[in-house]
Amino acid sequence: MRVQRSFKWRSKAVVLAAAATACFAVAASAADNPPPGGAPKAAAPAVGGLPVGFPGPEMFPKPELSPIEKLVESLPPPTPGSLPPLTPLTPDSPMPGSYPRDLQGTWVHNQSLSFRIQEDMYGSPLPYNMTGAKLLARRVTSLTAGKPYLNASTTCRPPGPEWQTDLNFPFQIFQTPKWIEIIFEEYHGRWDIFLDPAAAPDPGQKPYMGRSIGHWDGSTLVVETKGFRQGLWLDVDGTPVSADGTLISRIRKVDLGDRNPYLEIVTTVIDPKYYTQPWVTVHTFGWQPGLTKFSEYNCEEQVGDPDGSADAGLIPEPKD
Repeated sequence: MRVQRSFKWRSKAVVLAAAATACFAVAASAADNPPPGGAPKAAAPAVGGLPVGFPGPEMFPKPELSPIEKLVESLPPPTPGSLPPLTPLTPDSPMPGSYPRDLQGTWVHNQSLSFRIQEDMYGSPLPYNMTGAKLLARRVTSLTAGKPYLNASTTCRPPGPEWQTDLNFPFQIFQTPKWIEIIFEEYHGRWDIFLDPAAAPDPGQKPYMGRSIGHWDGSTLVVETKGFRQGLWLDVDGTPVSADGTLISRIRKVDLGDRNPYLEIVTTVIDPKYYTQPWVTVHTFGWQPGLTKFSEYNCEEQVGDPDGSADAGLIPEPKD
């Protein structure tokens, strides 16, 4: 899609350049061969540095949206995200290990929470197919109507690596040469990453967080996660990944020497059930050594009073 779009804009640039050449050629001809009666009156001032009559953006209308794009764009916008204040690092704050492959420590999201992923990391709309667009529309419509669907997070089950990390709660990373574990404050979640495939769970087990196998590419940890027990919601509004989808996460520690290190996770979503092609999103997480001691998180209290309705009014999602 980006290649086609780039080609269209290059075509526009060619047309624009040709039009500019024609305009300036006519102006030069008029100056060298003034009409009878003297030179013409001064032209109206140029707009934006271009001669009057120069082709403007209105001559290049945007391409018509496809039915899928119209459906997605017709949805109400997501709720604006927020970011709780982070504890400023002090001159004596401990820093992460200097070894690039040492990711250990406590990290927390340092960007506003995204209630719905609308664009990939390059600014392009997500490449839904009609099945994916209809599923997203159904979830957003239900949420807007005050009848949100039950999902993993509302039933206190692990919501998958993407949503689990993309929350305003800290997580800690522990690692050995053969194994990395990420522990989350919210849901008391765990993301186990096995660097030795032989030690990974049997593919038939299908954990909620999927089966994650990792390897090092230089200083970047590359993790392939698949084999989910059930489909995932990537965010609050329900951007989908099917149980047969795959997430490829590239995790690296970034330290620019300014005592503000951060973790970067670039995730590629591969899921032909809902998308026409893979797409990529990116999140960053700030270093927060002061949050090593997690606060208590009672999931049942978050989704409903145990003395009342345990699901807080959420309804089961229809099964296609």
